[in-house]
Amino acid sequence: MQQNGRFNVKYDKRCYDIYEFLNNHPGGANYVQPYEEKDIAKPMSLYEHSKAAFYLLEEYKTGGRRARDGQEDLEKYVNWNEPMFGQVTKLGTRYYEWVTSPVDRDLRLFGNPVLEYLTITPWYLVPAIWVPVCLYFAVVGTQKYEHITKDPSPLTSALLIFTSGVVLWTLIEYTLHRFVFHIEPSGRSKLMIYFHFTIHGLHHKVPFDSKRLVFPPFPAAIITYILYKSVALVLPDSMILLVLAGGIAGYVTYDMIHFYLHHGAPTENSYFYHLKRYHNQHHFAHHDNGFGISSTMWDKVFGTALKLRKLNIGIKW
Repeated sequence: MQQNGRFNVKYDKRCYDIYEFLNNHPGGANYVQPYEEKDIAKPMSLYEHSKAAFYLLEEYKTGGRRARDGQEDLEKYVNWNEPMFGQVTKLGTRYYEWVTSPVDRDLRLFGNPVLEYLTITPWYLVPAIWVPVCLYFAVVGTQKYEHITKDPSPLTSALLIFTSGVVLWTLIEYTLHRFVFHIEPSGRSKLMIYFHFTIHGLHHKVPFDSKRLVFPPFPAAIITYILYKSVALVLPDSMILLVLAGGIAGYVTYDMIHFYLHHGAPTENSYFYHLKRYHNQHHFAHHDNGFGISSTMWDKVFGTALKLRKLNIGIKW
């Protein structure tokens, strides 16, 4: 029973204990709870579950995973007791199918403990590091703007420039997610497989691993430096630090929203309720659309928006 740390359902005459999955179910625990100790074949078919959903279901099969009819168990090609970085290129042409077939596990990327530590990021580390940096750039940027422009009342202008940096980040977020994070690597290119897996693929493989939901500080610092150099080429000196401060604020907001969309329980019809449904669709059904995380604005602008079906009842995560 659910109270004892078990929640059994049946599918194809086999038993699955999905207790650990209840709070992660994209459709909410309340859609699943009526089916305890019952067969879920009909609702799985009725609600048009994706291929990824059926693959994920095998994680919870009593006695271990099994190969499905017409769906190979790709986990046999890797050893989950070993670091994954050195194994992914061996998948070759199977890599992309494997990385978009989610499992409910923790993932070790590197054998080296220092490298591994640099890839694991608790959510609170992001604001702890970047909020002070953002505030520093905002204060110094305002002072620099006032000094260069001789504006006696710089706060309004500084706030507008800062806000433009936040908006710029939303476009960067969309562009990175669509054209960099989701570039589909060729199975023949080991370098592209390494790049794709470490930058974003591992998140799609283990979407419930809370230590891999926010961006590690080191690569984030590299992106910040590139952003700084880029805006310095096109903006006057008076605006650079303020735009950068706004961009960092946008980034921190994005990472916190991303973590919340995976582990939070937004109330029905709220902004984050819509975003969580939207992001779940991106993860488990439509990898090639729905790239916005903190906002769906650029998906609508560039024609990659997802349409969410109307629900009979609200979702409760």
